Amino acid sequence: MTIHFREPRLEDGGRIHQLIQRAGTLDLNSAYLYFLLADHFRSTCAIAENGDDLVGFVTAYRLPDNPDSLFVWQIGVDASARGQGVASRLLSALQERDWFSDIKRIELTIAPDNPASQALFTRWAEKLGRSIRKEPYLSSELLGDGHQPEDLYVIDL
Repeated sequence: MTIHFREPRLEDGGRIHQLIQRAGTLDLNSAYLYFLLADHFRSTCAIAENGDDLVGFVTAYRLPDNPDSLFVWQIGVDASARGQGVASRLLSALQERDWFSDIKRIELTIAPDNPASQALFTRWAEKLGRSIRKEPYLSSELLGDGHQPEDLYVIDL
C-alpha cells in the first residue's frame, strides 16, 4: 500500500463523512461540517490516500482566541489501512507544516474507553519530546444521550 498525505480540498468533505460512517467508531457529524473543515480549515487538516481511496484523515484547527494552540478534533483510519501507522503519519503530516512551529500547545479530547487514541497521542507527545497530561473536560451529563465523557489531553510544546 502506497499512502500519500495531503491537505484536503472541498470535495473531500463527503469522502471524510463516508469514512466515518464506515468506521462506526467516531462521532458522525453532518456532511456539511466535513465540507467546511476540508475547505475552511484545510491547512490544519490532512487526508491519507491509497490511490483514489481515502484511507485516513485528521481534522484540527487553531483555537480562535489562542492561535498558538492546536485542537486535534478527529482522526480516523479506514479498516483497510489500520495497523500500518497511518494515524501517526497523519499527525506527522501536520507537524511538518510551516505553521506548526508557531504551536505552543496541542489539545484534544479522548473518551476513557479509547485506549488506541490514548496510546497514539502518548506516542506523539513522546515523539515531540514532551509529556501529555489529562484532565476532566466534558462530562457525560453535559454531552447527553449516553455519550461517554471526554477527557482533555494537553501537550505543551
